[in-house]
Amino acid sequence: MYKKLLTTSVVSLSLLAGASNVLAATAEQVDKSDKNKPKDYVAKTAYGVKPPAAFYGDPPGAGRWIDGEAAPIEALGGCTGDKMEAGTVIKADNFDSVKDLCFEGKRVGDMVTENVEWMIREKNLMINTRHSEYVEMDPLYMQATIDGKADVVYGDSPSWSECGVVNGWKAGMFFDPQDLLKDMDEKGVSSDPHAGCKFIWNLRSPTYGATMDLRHISWVFLDAHKGMERIQRWWARRYYMEGRLDGGPLSEGDGTILQKTVLVAIYPQDIKGIGIFSIRYNDPTSEKPDDVWAYLKSVRRARRLSGRAWMDPIGGTVQLYDDWDIWDAVPTKYKSVKLTGKRWIWAIAHAPLMTVDLSFKNTIKEFPAVDMDTPPHFFPNEQVQWEPREVVVIEGTPPDEHPYSKKIVYMEIDYPRPYLGEAYDKNGKFWKSFIFQNRVDYGDDGYQAPIPVVGHIIDWKAEFSTTWSSNMKANPAGVEEDDVTLKTLIKLAR
Repeated sequence: MYKKLLTTSVVSLSLLAGASNVLAATAEQVDKSDKNKPKDYVAKTAYGVKPPAAFYGDPPGAGRWIDGEAAPIEALGGCTGDKMEAGTVIKADNFDSVKDLCFEGKRVGDMVTENVEWMIREKNLMINTRHSEYVEMDPLYMQATIDGKADVVYGDSPSWSECGVVNGWKAGMFFDPQDLLKDMDEKGVSSDPHAGCKFIWNLRSPTYGATMDLRHISWVFLDAHKGMERIQRWWARRYYMEGRLDGGPLSEGDGTILQKTVLVAIYPQDIKGIGIFSIRYNDPTSEKPDDVWAYLKSVRRARRLSGRAWMDPIGGTVQLYDDWDIWDAVPTKYKSVKLTGKRWIWAIAHAPLMTVDLSFKNTIKEFPAVDMDTPPHFFPNEQVQWEPREVVVIEGTPPDEHPYSKKIVYMEIDYPRPYLGEAYDKNGKFWKSFIFQNRVDYGDDGYQAPIPVVGHIIDWKAEFSTTWSSNMKANPAGVEEDDVTLKTLIKLAR
């Protein structure tokens, strides 16, 4: 099943869910005018207020800030022994010699999850280390979170889920993570039984501004023994109807629609013109499924698809619709969502600026952030750098008809960006790995967003991986709601 070409209906569903990727910014794009910044904005995070620029030295932006002052690195995690130098590559032949060393006050081995250690020891995963660096969300996003949180109401749960519905949200995060952290001890145990649900609700808040323009998303299909099998390329545009952050109204329409997406295949010829238009509704109960239309080349018509595809296998890929952003579903689709703790992990928060190189089309060099030279061909390239990030660990139990018995996501503690994930089969055995490469990029208006640019989805049973790499522009100039419709799909597909 993993060797076949993607079918019309299924592949389209995979990509509509997550056309959420980035284009490298220029210095001019980064330079925001004061008029775009909310008044009285303070970028408060779990690290405290943003440190002075002078602190980005040795190490650059590492560790916590307390009341705006940098805490001593040695005190951050209690590790005060011999230190590991930044730039050290953690791999199978040196893991035992570096695991007990200190890095930014934490023990190196304590930041390696159990399954990541297995991939290092047994599967050739290499972790090129760098010092951690402060990541700032866009001021519009943070201010929207602060301004709107008093209106957000966490309500009752539907009969099939332990997670409650949420109403009153307008933009930014549903729940201020600083408020969630106040109920949490140092081990990540929270006095709020709904903390896990609230963190996943935050994952549903659009961090990408108001419009997402995906110019290039290249998929590579990788066999553990043979390497690259084939490549596909797609174009997509997503228009958010709610939570819009571009300086205009936060909402368009009557409030019933959350987002609209158009996606079209552009390569190879056998799938070129296959397309999809989708509408995701603003329904906190998850009762109303997405409306999805696929354009079928054989009949030159758009046909409505089933609304239950979110948990189905995605054609020739090794992922589900639900796997796109590691966790795509709203929390009320799951039977239970639990916060199991917080911890530090090695993660990719500053991915390379070049993730799709179209000057090397149809070769492994088209994917410079993926190590396809080294078996099993699945992992980030050795040049990609990993850094310590503090995360919350969220465990979800999907409905009985879902292929997984459990999904785990490791998500940045300050903002909704997953770094790593795991999926388990019906027997409770480890099945799939998710490794996402992230970076901050900028829209035409300077909007800044930490977004995934490469996603490694690995099926260890099948010994197969579906990895995507992408370029994207957030908040492209001149895009209107009428540019993302069913008519748009039909026009582009033909």
